[in-house]
Amino acid sequence: MLHILSSVALIAALAAAQDAPAAAPQGQAPALPQANSDEARRYVETALDKLEAFGRGRFSTVEGQDQAMLRNAGLPFGPEDVAVDGGWLRDMVWADADGREYVRANGRMLAKVSGEWRLRRDKLAGGLPAPFTFEPGYLLATLARLPAQTKGVVHVEAGKLKGRACAIMTWKLEGDDALELADSGALPDVGGGFGGVKIMGAMGGLGMEPPRPDYETYLAFFVDVESGDLLRFAAKSFQTDQMMGGVAIQIGAVGGGGLEIEEEEEEEEVDEGPVTWRRGFPRIKPKKDQSVLTFRVDFKDLGLAEPPSLPADVKSLLRAR
Repeated sequence: MLHILSSVALIAALAAAQDAPAAAPQGQAPALPQANSDEARRYVETALDKLEAFGRGRFSTVEGQDQAMLRNAGLPFGPEDVAVDGGWLRDMVWADADGREYVRANGRMLAKVSGEWRLRRDKLAGGLPAPFTFEPGYLLATLARLPAQTKGVVHVEAGKLKGRACAIMTWKLEGDDALELADSGALPDVGGGFGGVKIMGAMGGLGMEPPRPDYETYLAFFVDVESGDLLRFAAKSFQTDQMMGGVAIQIGAVGGGGLEIEEEEEEEEVDEGPVTWRRGFPRIKPKKDQSVLTFRVDFKDLGLAEPPSLPADVKSLLRAR
């Protein structure tokens, strides 16, 4: 009997060893999955499942906008990059935008005004509009509902993020899938942002619905090769709008624009020769009728973050536990 049990245990151990990835030689990084492989798909799915399982954490986001109309006009400025620091616990999200604090939960928002929490729909202290605020649970639900064919990893590269080795895996969305993601609101609108550029369509008031823009969107997942945690989620979306000739521009603010990339020298994008990739995105020069959104989220304190201390009456306004 003991011999039979020992044999079963040995067979199970051998099967587990065959399923496990081969250990990397000492001093070398583990081998990454190949692009367009089932292993690469599972690599990303596992990281997303872990993020959902944590249920809490902190994040910092940066949103950059490259407006086609401003670029084509040769204007030396554009919308400023928008930075937001925050965190989440289940369905509650709290954030700080340029020193202005706010909390969202269950379809309501509170902003801290003169030291007090006050009900607001979309404005912060001083009446400033609230920026796009990342909601991890909403993004995860949106990504989960995308068709399976969009979740193939088209590009894999090794990288580092704040000194940690990571695998950078990229999805590519086109056509209706990219439009569905844009319409979902899980990412900022292309052409939106704190910078104050407003576009008025020439068809407004004519009872006609303008044609929808086309999107080509890349989603990059930076996964810690040791822990499997998602360190960063980044998106780059090219919006092609055929209505570029029939719009007016109202500029409400000026700024730098152009999301900065840490740890590496910034290079000009190219429009000739084979496409090269950098930090999860292809280096593609936008066309004259293309606006570009660049958005990134860095994660930390996964499973550890605590929400701001809120009085009981304030929590009741949010209908939060």
